Amino acid sequence: MSDGDSRREGRQRAKTDFRFDDARLCFAFAGTLADRGKDVHVERLGQPEDLSRWCVESGCTAVAPSCGEEELEEARRLREAIQRTGVALAEGAAPTPADVAVVNGAAAAPTSVPVLAADAGSVRWNGGEGGVAAVLSMVARDLIELCGSEQRTRVRICGNPACGTPFVDTSRAGVRRWCSMKTCGALVKKRAYRAKAK
Repeated sequence: MSDGDSRREGRQRAKTDFRFDDARLCFAFAGTLADRGKDVHVERLGQPEDLSRWCVESGCTAVAPSCGEEELEEARRLREAIQRTGVALAEGAAPTPADVAVVNGAAAAPTSVPVLAADAGSVRWNGGEGGVAAVLSMVARDLIELCGSEQRTRVRICGNPACGTPFVDTSRAGVRRWCSMKTCGALVKKRAYRAKAK
């Protein structure tokens, strides 16, 4: 379910809901650990079934793959390697060899495959027998593609101190400050407005 689907159902987004607004796949995955700038983080991948649900909600596979504790730990390890690599890119530094190895290891697995609908009007991704590993391969390859592109110089860290999620600044002027205007940007502006009103 996308962020928009949550709002259409008439409920507010929960802190544990996954975020895909304005995010590259790899950094949407890094965002599954929320509130990195706070003392207490929010773990959106708390259980294996959460990872299975992320695989579908991200659009990486049409069928929820089975997932156990081992796959969950591998996913979290990849997530943190992506997070640290994103921070390194934002700082103009090289990522650590250990993080590069984790990303390359995940990317080595076969990915989900695209399946064209009979009317050629839509595409869905099929993880097949690759399961979670196929999805994590897509996530890792997205980071690798970013690192090999000119956009690597446009990686920033969200300006919301509580967030800390990397994002790619695609604004023409290169002055975007938030991972998403719909979440962190709106929250910071709301706080500033309240402070000014006082």
